[in-house]
Amino acid sequence: MIKTSKTVIFAVALALVTQISVMAAPVSSEAQTQQSQLEENKNALKDAEGKGAELERSIEKLDSQIEGFMMEIDKNKEGIAQTEKDINKSKEEIIKVEEELSKQQGILDNRIRSTYISGQSNYLKVLLEAEGFSDAIARIEAIRKIISIDQKVMSDLDLKKEEVENKKTALEDKHNELLLLETENENKLVSLNNDIASQKVLIEEVKAQEKLFSSKVNEAQALVQPTIDAVKKIRTEAPSYEVSRGTAPVSDGNVIAYASNFLGTPYLWGGTSPSTGFDCSGFTQYVYAHFGINIGRTTYDQINDGYEVSKDALQAGDLVFFGANNNPTHMGIYIGNNTYMHSPRTGDVLKISPMTRTDYITGRRVK
Repeated sequence: MIKTSKTVIFAVALALVTQISVMAAPVSSEAQTQQSQLEENKNALKDAEGKGAELERSIEKLDSQIEGFMMEIDKNKEGIAQTEKDINKSKEEIIKVEEELSKQQGILDNRIRSTYISGQSNYLKVLLEAEGFSDAIARIEAIRKIISIDQKVMSDLDLKKEEVENKKTALEDKHNELLLLETENENKLVSLNNDIASQKVLIEEVKAQEKLFSSKVNEAQALVQPTIDAVKKIRTEAPSYEVSRGTAPVSDGNVIAYASNFLGTPYLWGGTSPSTGFDCSGFTQYVYAHFGINIGRTTYDQINDGYEVSKDALQAGDLVFFGANNNPTHMGIYIGNNTYMHSPRTGDVLKISPMTRTDYITGRRVK
């Protein structure tokens, strides 16, 4: 009887285990599918984030190239303006030389005409009419001086002619230089417009990527929010300085307080003013100029200003640079809490961002 009961219990247990195994199979399979989908979503999100960051850097590089082109164009314009001044000055000098040349030519023509009319016999007559040896010597010396003057007039005339020819040649060279500068400007503008067109495409791609990981964008905003709150506090506690040019006492808090006045200012290629917009280096230069500290105009200049500080020793107000070692493409002002204030790229505004990007180069202290 006991043996029979054990057999029944074992059979029931076996049936239950079999049933549970059968029921668990689809549940486990569904969980694996969900887990797999989750991993795929995570990978897709990671790829989207990576592509978004890559596109941001591409735009920054284009901005940097465009700024370089614009500086070259401005430099060429200055060269063209200077060349035009030189041309006008050369024209005025040529007019003066030609007037002097005409005057000298008239003197020589009169001398030649007089000699032609009177002939060389005029000199002989002068010698024959001499009253004694001393008088003859004096007359010979006078004749020698006249001939020397004639030769000098002719020599000066030749030099003046050569001077005019040289000035005309220089004028032609200046004109050719002007045409070359204009051609360079036109080519740079074509390249600039091509870059701008490429940039617009990249900006649209960035916007699409941002939509894909909008939750991550919100997380990034959450990271910088404490810093934004701290900046507001600094602005409240720091001495009040007007947003204008001038020299003010420099300190970490003052730099951040003043710089924060320009949050929301649109990015502008080559921009150096809050009224029109800033590029990344125009913003940092403008801020430090307010405190009487002169730093370079471009990212390439400013990466050599001040002295280097390691990333773990950064202080509020230090300049931070991104890109490649030999090609810094972006920069901003470190404000603490692993965040920085910067004018990022075309289509964006001056803002505070976490320093989570992977292309950090170095920090520089200029105050």
